[in-house]
Amino acid sequence: MKKFISLLTREFLINFRNLENLSLNIFFYFIGTFVFIIAFGYNNGISANYGHAIIWTINLFTIILCVEQFFIEDFWDGSIKELQIIGFSIDLIILVKLIVMWCLLITPILIITPLLTLMLGIELVEIETLIISIALGSPSLLLIASLGVILTLQSKKNKLLLIILIFPFYIPILIFGVGSIDLVKEQLSPKNNFFILIGIFLITLPITLLAAKFALKEINK
Repeated sequence: MKKFISLLTREFLINFRNLENLSLNIFFYFIGTFVFIIAFGYNNGISANYGHAIIWTINLFTIILCVEQFFIEDFWDGSIKELQIIGFSIDLIILVKLIVMWCLLITPILIITPLLTLMLGIELVEIETLIISIALGSPSLLLIASLGVILTLQSKKNKLLLIILIFPFYIPILIFGVGSIDLVKEQLSPKNNFFILIGIFLITLPITLLAAKFALKEINK
């Protein structure tokens, strides 16, 4: 428990020093969505009917673009290797980074999303479902993106490789995340989709931890 708390404190302190980068990521999410709001207009039926899909898609790309900053500096300055040497496991390092990413990236997204949804003309009854679906789906998105970053750490073109590598795995999460709001539109319960998103996370977590452990071992050689 002491190791977990000390590592968690370290990650928060490091990322609080880089709040400018995090702010830019949140700004990208806001602007990316706001562009669609301007393009479609508030009273346009397109924004009201497909606003939730827009929110989910911009959220997806925001995660892809920003997850790298949580790993790249620690890799190039040798911090990840040093943490392993002094007794921190790869599993613990990734879990702590996942928690910090969710707190510093997803939490602000969840806070500003209701404002964006209202500007898109999305019905109030659908906003709660959208927030829950993002909250449940985002941990899996973060895990998949984290694994993609680890696998491409040594590549100079890692952004392009990252998108190519992980995007197919995002499709089921996107389908069930967006689909949960579609069910509400049809006056059906989205609970099954929520359970599926939780199930995807429970499958993604051990696979990511195992694959990341082997990947970092190979990189450290």
